[in-house]
Amino acid sequence: MYGFSKVKRIVCILLSAMLVMSLAGCSSHFTEEGLKVVEATDQGAQYHTSVAEKYQSIYKSGLYELLLDEANCAIAVKDTTGNLYYALPQVENSIGSLLNIEVTDGSKWYKMNSQDNAVAMGQAKCVTSADGVEIEYTFRDKAKNPSVAVPVTLELSLEDGVFSASVKLDAVDSSLTVIALEILPTFGAVTEAYTGDFIVIPDGPGALMNLTSSDDTTYVLDTYGSDPAKTDENNHPAVFGAFGLKHGTSAFAGIITGGEAISKIKATTGATDYVRAAFSYPTTETLKVSYKFISGSAATCASIASMCREQMIRDGMLSTRSVSAEGNVPVNVTVVASSKNKYENVEDMASVLKAKGVNALNIRYDGLLKKFKVQSRYGSRDSLESLMSYLSSQGFGFFVTANFFDGDVKDNKTLSANVVSFSKNMKKYDFKGYCLGDVGSVLSSTSSTMRQEFASGIFNQSISLSTNKNLMVDHGNLYALKNADIISCLPINTTYAESSDYVAEPFVQMVLRGTMEYTGPYLNDVNDYDNQLLRCLEFGALPAFSLTVDDKENNYYENWSQQALDAYKTFDSAFTDLRDAKITDHKKIKEGLYLTEYNRETYIYVNYSSEIQYYNGLTIQPMSFLRVN
Repeated sequence: MYGFSKVKRIVCILLSAMLVMSLAGCSSHFTEEGLKVVEATDQGAQYHTSVAEKYQSIYKSGLYELLLDEANCAIAVKDTTGNLYYALPQVENSIGSLLNIEVTDGSKWYKMNSQDNAVAMGQAKCVTSADGVEIEYTFRDKAKNPSVAVPVTLELSLEDGVFSASVKLDAVDSSLTVIALEILPTFGAVTEAYTGDFIVIPDGPGALMNLTSSDDTTYVLDTYGSDPAKTDENNHPAVFGAFGLKHGTSAFAGIITGGEAISKIKATTGATDYVRAAFSYPTTETLKVSYKFISGSAATCASIASMCREQMIRDGMLSTRSVSAEGNVPVNVTVVASSKNKYENVEDMASVLKAKGVNALNIRYDGLLKKFKVQSRYGSRDSLESLMSYLSSQGFGFFVTANFFDGDVKDNKTLSANVVSFSKNMKKYDFKGYCLGDVGSVLSSTSSTMRQEFASGIFNQSISLSTNKNLMVDHGNLYALKNADIISCLPINTTYAESSDYVAEPFVQMVLRGTMEYTGPYLNDVNDYDNQLLRCLEFGALPAFSLTVDDKENNYYENWSQQALDAYKTFDSAFTDLRDAKITDHKKIKEGLYLTEYNRETYIYVNYSSEIQYYNGLTIQPMSFLRVN
């Protein structure tokens, strides 16, 4: 990448797109077990390596240029500073390719790549288009099974500074099943890592991987989480499909712009392997990934996040609106409806918190509905209206949680019918806000095709539900966020263990902040309250608690009312005029001391250590924070 010469130690780092097909409508799931695995036959290093002199310019758009090595059917993107992003690494003995594909005929599992199984066999053709190039492949395994032929078209284009790659698979023979497809698996390969180089992926809030010292490790994230309807639980979810790489003075972001609901992000670091982003699709869908580039001093994680946000807005996934800057920063309290947590009890709790000095409060009410109807056993209609009237008079928010996967949701039509039923029943009440519960955090389906359809359906339904209502989303999966006002329990901790080379980074928060507000996990439901409170401050999150009025429970609100008040005062003093601000930088100053910068020239220093920290004439008390304007 970037025209570097060969080095002894090769650090091959890449971001790519991989598609792993989910077998829609099939009663069984293919695995390699019991099948004969047929690997690609190496046809020679020349097919896998980029040679700069062979590339010719074929298309220009704005500040960027698309280059093509027609003999190798390989591409590169060049910016005005001369940086080159090659699809095939500039290093000998690479395993570079533009596409990798895995198919099965029921008895054998064929693993093929574009260079050995198409280009080297004369089964690839480049056709220039209006804004780039199309590469038409026929993947073959001539030596082992000449009857295997898989036609695939890779479309590559430049438009308004965005490089896009998409794949069409609709001509695959019905006797073959596509298991996996990787697109541009070696795009942006690095031949030498420099100090400060990193990969960022959306593990929880985000994880930053240090490229100069990382061991050989692979991280796999499921975009929107693993599917409860399947048995291959991964438990490493990502709330959106995006990633970034910084190398030297350049960086790029990769954003899934088609079929993200069935995708995976895979990152592999180390001396000899690759980092890649993985996406799973049915064969009838089109995979699409877009890449955006930046160079110079602006090549930071925050800039990568900004590029992701711009693309998500461009794709209509995020709104252009900003958070209202008015009012105090609210404490967010979730209450589960029960015989103890009746309406009048919840009103008493809210009034006690108000009397103690909590002047901004959001109440999320879980479990109130059954089959999209309000349950009478939690109180009378009058007591419900009294609760809502009191909260409204105090300027407090009220969100009723709705779970739209309740029941047997078999298709998008059923999902839509559930929303219609919910909306019809809610007309009887003057609820000011709704919280999308299960659909905001879990995407369940019986097939990969349906999973993508559900994501699209939830996207449309969430927009309709937010009409004239406030909208909260649990967990914060992207497909439900278009008109969201606040995310409940947005992750602030990585799912993989943190280390010196794999550290939590507010990448997701950098993308979302200012467009909507978000809370961290419930502060009274974590092992280390003080540490999590500081992490919320570091990542720009609002405080949240899960409380009850049952004095026999640990989360009885009287036991936590003082902490709720302290949290209100703390976060209001930190963020009261930053509610609509974006995070423009985040970094570790030294051990235990972190800095988050906002676009108001405002800085939040967080000290996790038990000692006073001194920095640039500032004094940050132990286990505390300091705001500097």
